[in-house]
Amino acid sequence: MRNWKGKRTVLISRVSTTDQKDNGYSLLQQKDLLYEYCNKHSINVVKYLEEDYTGTTLERPQIKKLRQLIKTNQVDLVLFHKWDRFSRKTSQGLVEIENIQSKGVEINAIAEYIDFKVPQQRMMLFMYLGLGEVENAVRSQRTKNGIIGALKEGRHVNKAPIGYINGKDPNNPSKPLIQPCPEKAPLIEAIFKEYATGLYSQESLRKKYHKLGINRTKSQFSNLLSNIKYAGKIMVPENNGDPMKIIDALHEAIIDPVTFHKVQQIKNNKANARINTKKSSKHEEQLPLRGGVLKCAKCGNNLTGSPSKSRNGNYHYYYHCNARKGCGERFKVELAHTELEKILTSLKPPTEVVELFKEILVDEYKSNQSNRLNTVKKLKKLKTQIEEKLDNLTEKFIDDSIDKETYNRLKNKYNNQINDLIIDIDEHSDYQKDINLYVDFGVQLLTSLNKFYKKATTEIKRKIIGSIFSEKLVFEDKKYRTAKLNDAVAVIFNNNKELEISVNKKRHAISNVSYSVAGTGLEPVTFGL
Repeated sequence: MRNWKGKRTVLISRVSTTDQKDNGYSLLQQKDLLYEYCNKHSINVVKYLEEDYTGTTLERPQIKKLRQLIKTNQVDLVLFHKWDRFSRKTSQGLVEIENIQSKGVEINAIAEYIDFKVPQQRMMLFMYLGLGEVENAVRSQRTKNGIIGALKEGRHVNKAPIGYINGKDPNNPSKPLIQPCPEKAPLIEAIFKEYATGLYSQESLRKKYHKLGINRTKSQFSNLLSNIKYAGKIMVPENNGDPMKIIDALHEAIIDPVTFHKVQQIKNNKANARINTKKSSKHEEQLPLRGGVLKCAKCGNNLTGSPSKSRNGNYHYYYHCNARKGCGERFKVELAHTELEKILTSLKPPTEVVELFKEILVDEYKSNQSNRLNTVKKLKKLKTQIEEKLDNLTEKFIDDSIDKETYNRLKNKYNNQINDLIIDIDEHSDYQKDINLYVDFGVQLLTSLNKFYKKATTEIKRKIIGSIFSEKLVFEDKKYRTAKLNDAVAVIFNNNKELEISVNKKRHAISNVSYSVAGTGLEPVTFGL
């Protein structure tokens, strides 16, 4: 029987949401019932603990305070309204109850009293704690099913990702629908488009847009670039045997699918490059002329390059010969880079050559138009075939014909192939529609070589140099020896005796240059044009 008169008692009230705490619905009711019970039975309340915390864990701040009170021998009795206010995990609750009782402290619920001296009543304790756990599991499953159902409809649930704001569906006001944020959606779009050029690192864009209001850590920024919701898609996770799938979302896309896929491709390529690149690669961007571009003026061997770290921790870069072979040739990279930029700046084609170059680009476009159309047709057919394979794969997984590991491996393979084909189809299609863009780009490249060289990556810089010069460069006495241009380049940029050349020969030479430049991998998107 209960005999708690005069016992030093700690009262505990708990709710699982801040909303309940703010509204005072459950906590106040529990508090009143507990104090009323203690007053009626002359129980001495030494502490009242109130918490808004999930009952699925006992590592709660107020439970930790209770343990400390018990440890310092300030408590004889612990009371709460019902057992699920103490714990909604049967195993954890039983262990904690036993620990409290082992220290000589009684613990009970005023609305679900258990006489621990009667063994049969312990079964009631299991039931009370178990009911709370089952109720929690049912609620959790109901919530999960609701979320999955919303996702299957194409609705994002929970907090909107940056660039969107939470709102209501105008066609169904009782349901949520995220909407582009007028201020931040354009910034998200700009981030994707800039990264899709391949010219910018994630970190440089993260710092740039942090100042504009897109405040993200490095990992958050990387996740942002992979968030398919920006492309108007929703990922429905695996559930009850149904495989994970990506469906069209109801909300408005901020990023077009092609740009999104280009970003994923660049991210994957850069990740692979980081895995396969040597440790010294962090200096590669500072040394674009090493690796077979420069030849030693003293011994004729290829020059390499490396950093030298000063006492204050700064790096200074040099191109140099192989000291082990006894050659001490060495000079600062700034000198070589400045002189090379002067050479590139001096390469200006005559007006008549520029006009001829435009004509050639248009002719090439027209002559290859049917080939491009056939290519697009073939690419679309291949995309359809792979999509059918993906559908068949899903059916096999549902029928248990293949295991989960095989399904995930092949699904990723097919999705990557589809994404690559989407990009290829778009690039071929864009080229057909935007010939003016490519003509303008070709002219700008021809007339502003130094501008494009400065913006290019190290790999592209080396290709540009290889397309212009027919031999390795030699840097001596702070300037380059006269370097021989490729024959076709010489025809275009030499505006003296070469002007006597026939139009047909010029056309042939310029056409060769257009193919040569194409071989470098340069395209308008590379430079954000």
